[in-house]
Parts: sequence; structure tokens; C-alpha cells
Amino acid sequence: MSLQEFMDRFRFSRERAGLIGVERESFLTIRDTSIVVPRAKDALERLGSPARFTSELSACQIEERTSAVSREMLIGELLELQRKGDRALIDLGLQKNYWEVGPEDMLLDVYPDPRYLEIAQDMNPEVLRAACRTAATHVHVGMPDHETALRVYNWAVKNFRELCSMGDLSGGERLKLYRMVVPEADPVSFGTWADFYRAARSRGEEVVSDPRRFWTLIRISVHGTIEFRMAGSTDDVDRVNSWARDCHCLCLKYM
Repeated sequence: MSLQEFMDRFRFSRERAGLIGVERESFLTIRDTSIVVPRAKDALERLGSPARFTSELSACQIEERTSAVSREMLIGELLELQRKGDRALIDLGLQKNYWEVGPEDMLLDVYPDPRYLEIAQDMNPEVLRAACRTAATHVHVGMPDHETALRVYNWAVKNFRELCSMGDLSGGERLKLYRMVVPEADPVSFGTWADFYRAARSRGEEVVSDPRRFWTLIRISVHGTIEFRMAGSTDDVDRVNSWARDCHCLCLKYM
């Protein structure tokens, strides 16, 4: 794949530049217990909204996704998704738990999706356990074009340590587990898109073909955003909103 073909995989949009999107993962448990269960397929069928709720590697987790919205509208979207998920799961006898780190003895069932099954088959049991036990909050900030995205990304990388501290709710445990799964999780700066392309190629042609596999804790996303991936999951919507606002302000400063 050529450099231009690689760059074409990133869908930037001037209309969505500066908008925010949040993805928040949660564990599924039997209602009123802390027993984690692999019921993601059942939960997603009940939720019936693939654009807003989706699967994760672990069959014990689901992810909720806001639309791309303004900063002022974000908290309303977060609250509505949380309420919708809660209501839908009642009849299944389930509930969502926004833990940053799941129980050490939780089941390691993988969601029955070909992409996840392919990823999991290369993991040893210890790495698979680490992958299944972590849950995160991801913040996306829309970028207008390739060059702006690269500039903002590089400035975000300069603030990486501070951003990790701000998003940590487990005393570093989640990030420790995540780095077991992705040893090259810490982001690095790139002088040009050619440098980014070479870094992707160094991780394998499958990463060049599918840049979603570039799992650094800050990344330029194929969705045309800068994606901040270091914060843990939490049920505190105000905290999520504040974290997203900080990421958004950092991006606007350098756009």
C-alpha cells in the first residue's frame, strides 16, 4: 500500500472539525451483583442501536458512543446513552458497571466477531486476561485535514503524561494492564505523514491496511479525529464531560 492510499483511509471533514465524540466502555453484570457475565450479544440485540452501542473484545463488555456534537451538547448525550442502556438491560436481569478494571477472575469469553476472534487468537492467556479486564473512556476531537491533525496530535503527545494522570482512576493499574496488551502503547511524535506511515508499516502490513490496529494511547483515528484513549471508564458523567472538555481545549489551542 502506498503512502497516499494509507492517508486516504483517514476521513477528515471540515464540517466535523472541532466536534467531540465520546466512547465509554462498561462491564455487564447480573443485576445487583458484581458477577461479570458474557452477555454482550444479548445486550446489543436488546439495545438495537448499532450506531450508539457496540461490542468490545470481551463478550462481557459493551461500548456506548455519542454522536459528534458540540461541547455544550455532550453531557446531554452522555446522560441519555447511560439512561437508555440502563432501561434496556433491566428485562435481561443485567446492569452496566463502569469499572476501570474488571475482576481478576472474570470470564475471558471473546465477542463472536471475526475481527475480535482474529485478534484474540494471537494473545496468550495472560495478555487476553489483561485485555478483557480493562475498560476505557475514549475522546475524539474532529480534525479538518491531514496536516492539522498531525500538528494537533504532536502537541497532544507533548502533554501525554499529564493526560494519563488526569484520566487515571485506578492508581495506574489499567494502564499497566493495557501496556501488557500493547507494549508500544505510548504515543510518539511524527515529523510527517510519511513518518507515521513508516511507523505503521513497522508494526505489520495489517496495521497499514487497518490503522485501527495502531493502538497507541493517543492516535490519529481513521474517523478523522484525534483520539485520546488513556482515561479509564467511570459512571461519573461530570468527570467524563470534564475530561472531554480538557482534551477539546488542548486540540483547539493548536488547530
